[in-house]
Amino acid sequence: MELTTLEAIVLLKESSQVEYKKAKNDFPKDAWKSYSAFANTTGGYLILGISEDENKKPVLTGVNNAEKIISDFCSTLADRSKISLNIIKNEDIKISVIEDKTIIIIHIKEAKIKDKPVYLNNNLTHTYIRLHSQDHQVDTQQLSSMLRNQSDELDYELLLNYDISDLDIDSINSYRAILAKRYPTSNYSEMDNQKFLEDIGVFRKNRDANSMNLTVAGLLFFGKYNSIIDRFPHYHVDFFDKRGSSQRWSFRIESGNLDFPDMNLFNYYRLVSEKLLLSVNRKFELDEYTIRKNPTDLTVALREAFVNMIIHADYFLNTTALIVEIHEPYYVFINPGIMKIPVKEFFAGGARSLVRNPLLVNLFTRMGASEHAGSGSLKIIDVVVKNRFKVPELESDLERTYLKLWIAEPLLDIFNLKADEKKVYGFICNNQNSNKPSIKFTKKEIADAYPDISDARLTRILNKLSDQNLIVKMGAYKNRTYARPISSLEMIHRLGETYDIMKQMFYEDKSDT
Repeated sequence: MELTTLEAIVLLKESSQVEYKKAKNDFPKDAWKSYSAFANTTGGYLILGISEDENKKPVLTGVNNAEKIISDFCSTLADRSKISLNIIKNEDIKISVIEDKTIIIIHIKEAKIKDKPVYLNNNLTHTYIRLHSQDHQVDTQQLSSMLRNQSDELDYELLLNYDISDLDIDSINSYRAILAKRYPTSNYSEMDNQKFLEDIGVFRKNRDANSMNLTVAGLLFFGKYNSIIDRFPHYHVDFFDKRGSSQRWSFRIESGNLDFPDMNLFNYYRLVSEKLLLSVNRKFELDEYTIRKNPTDLTVALREAFVNMIIHADYFLNTTALIVEIHEPYYVFINPGIMKIPVKEFFAGGARSLVRNPLLVNLFTRMGASEHAGSGSLKIIDVVVKNRFKVPELESDLERTYLKLWIAEPLLDIFNLKADEKKVYGFICNNQNSNKPSIKFTKKEIADAYPDISDARLTRILNKLSDQNLIVKMGAYKNRTYARPISSLEMIHRLGETYDIMKQMFYEDKSDT
C-alpha cells in the first residue's frame, strides 16, 4: 500500500483489510486485536498516525517518534507471552511522510493455516478475526475450527463404539465391484467385507486397545444414515436442480429423505454425479450467454469441483451442509469449513496440497473419482481458461466454502449490439477453426468472412467494439490486428504454463550436460 498524499488519506476507508489508529506517541494496545484479526483472516494493513473526525472520516494526525513506536512494536512481537506468532518482516513496515506528518504502514500477512489461531496474552480465547471493518473475538466453534485446521488427518479418528453393522453393505459391495474392475489382480472380490475394509483403510488398528476400529472416513463414506448422525448430528447432504421456471427446484436429492435412505458420501457422490453428467449432455438454450460448450471439459471441471467439495469439507462443523445446485448458466458447490489454501492460490491453479481428510481422498482416488490431492483447482482453471468461461466466484471463511462455476463467457455488454456487430464480435472472439498460429485477425480477414458488410461499416463496427473493450486493437493502422481481450485469470494461467515449459527445458538441458 502506498500513501503519499493527503488526498489518498482522505479517500482511505477502514475495511476488512485496512485499520488505522491515532498512535501519537505509543503503539496502541487495542491495535494488537487488529494484528490477530488480520493474521487469522486474509491479512491487511495497520496504519498508525491517522484518526477519525466526528463524521468517521480519516484525518492525518501523524506520529511523534516513528522509530520508538516501531521498536516497541517489534519488541512485543518477540514476546510469546504477548503474541503467539510473529509474521512481520522488515519489508512489511514502512514510514511515510505526508505534509510534514509521519505515518507508519504495517502490512500484516495472513498466517499459514497451520499457524492459526494467532492469539494474544498466551490465551487462545484472545483470538480475533476480521469481519468488514471490525475485529471480533472468535466464539468457541470458530476457535475449534481453527484448531482442527491444523490437522492433516481429521478423518483418521477411530470410533470406539462402531463396527461393521453401522455400515451400508450395498455401498460396500458397489465400491468393491468398482475396485475389482479397476484392479483385477487385487483379489478384492474374494475378500470378506471386514478384510476388504481393513485393506482399504476404513478399519484401522487401535494400538492402545489392540483392536480394529472404524474410522471417521469409513463412517462418512459407507455408513448408514442413522449411524452417521449419531456421530455427526448436523450431517446433511443436498442436491438441487434449479433449472427452469420453478421458484424452488425441479429435482432434489437429500439425506434424511425416505426416497434416499443411507445417504452416505459414496451414495451421494454416485447419485449427484449422474445428475451432473446428464446436465452436461443436455442442450443449452441460452443464446444470450454465448455458451461455448465442450462436454468433456465440463464433465472434468464438474467432477473436480464436486469431489473437492466432499474431500475438503469440515464434517465436525454445524454451520452448513454439502450442497450442489444446477442453474442454467452456472453450478454452485458449498461445503462446511474454510479452504486450507488462500483463495488466490486456487485461481493460480496447481495449488499446493493441504489435505483435511486424507482417507477420503484415498477412497475417491481408488475408485478413479479423484487424482492426487491439489490437482483439482488446476483442472478447473484449465477448463475455464480453455472455454473462456466467466471467472468462477469463490468465497471461503471459517464457516463455509462457496464456489460458483460458470459455464458461460463473461456477460459482456453485447446485448445491445446490432446483428452485424454481433457477427464481427463472434468472429474475433469465438473463431476456433482458424489454422492461424495466433488468435488475432486483420480487417481484411474479417471482411472476407463477411463480404456483405461494407468497408466503412466494418470500420465503424471495429471502432465501437474496441471502444467498449469487447475487442482489443494491436499494432499501427496498416499492420493493425484485432483480438479478444485476455482476462487476468487467463494471463495467470499462461504465465504458469510458460514457467512449467521453462522449468522442463532447464531440467532437460541439465540432464543433457
